Amino acid sequence: MVLALVVFALGALVGGWRPFSTDPDVFTYGPGGDLADFSLFDGQCAGGTLGDGATYSSGANTPCGDPHDVEVVGSTTPLNESRQVSYPGEDAMAAFGRSFCAMVAASGQVAPTASGVDRSDLRVAAIVPDEAAFDAPNGAGSGSSGGRLVSCLITRSDGQKLTDRFSVI
Repeated sequence: MVLALVVFALGALVGGWRPFSTDPDVFTYGPGGDLADFSLFDGQCAGGTLGDGATYSSGANTPCGDPHDVEVVGSTTPLNESRQVSYPGEDAMAAFGRSFCAMVAASGQVAPTASGVDRSDLRVAAIVPDEAAFDAPNGAGSGSSGGRLVSCLITRSDGQKLTDRFSVI
């Protein structure tokens, strides 16, 4: 028991392993975002390690039954793309993404296990638009789902590949 607590604390300190959390990490997408391209939609899986500089174009799509790094387990558009509205700010978008993805994670929309991997071994991340993507929701950098889409991704917290779908569809 003590060894498990030490391993957990050490992992938390170095930013590695982290249990399935209702406090998702947040990444922005768009021309000035953490992710230069994000064109995945709900239920889609893709290859590529999640982190600053990652790109998830429509060509990154991988069948969820094949080894993959990320899976979109939920998505929503908080503000209609056909309306002229102002970007609410990075903090507001991040707060919305965290709240939405925490709700998705707590809702049962993510299966408890898939192919022997437990949900507690997953990391949750909210993907939100940066200002440029938000302001041009149907522009070139907006992706196939539009530039106001907020998505929830899961990855394995140990960096290994997922081999099955966690989305409950």
